[in-house]
Amino acid sequence: MIRAGIILFFSAVLSGGAFATPKFMDEEYAREFCQLWNKTDKLTEGLSKWSKKTGEKDYRIIRFYRQDCGGPEKAVELHIAPKEGKAVCIYGGKATEEKADFLMFATDENWKSLANGEFGFLGMGIMSKMTFEGSKWEAMNNMGPFKAFLLNLNKVPHTMDCP
Repeated sequence: MIRAGIILFFSAVLSGGAFATPKFMDEEYAREFCQLWNKTDKLTEGLSKWSKKTGEKDYRIIRFYRQDCGGPEKAVELHIAPKEGKAVCIYGGKATEEKADFLMFATDENWKSLANGEFGFLGMGIMSKMTFEGSKWEAMNNMGPFKAFLLNLNKVPHTMDCP
């Protein structure tokens, strides 16, 4: 009986069952990335002022996707809300119909490079490795947290299969 349970467990794991590793920038990856955001002081504290500029929404949207795996229809996003003086991720998942505050996309090669901290002089190489839409002024004024965001990309275990 125990042996049968062990066999079923490993069969589920090996066949991609409930314990499957998320694909880079799929919905599960975005959920886990959101949780990691909330454990990263450089993001929660460093973007606390930025997170307050929500406009009509109660949060800001950061949307991103991999060019090598489709276009905007494959995007995921984070919703960042001001809570108790911090920038807290309240949603990570499939992109919504709402307008994003920041949209970023790049090739897999460039995402890997950015996630490994290959930013170039003063981080200026970041904008040459990705397409960025949104306020470049805001991004440049928050370069420290923005770098922490990019370095967190590799901290969520994932595969490089396309979502």
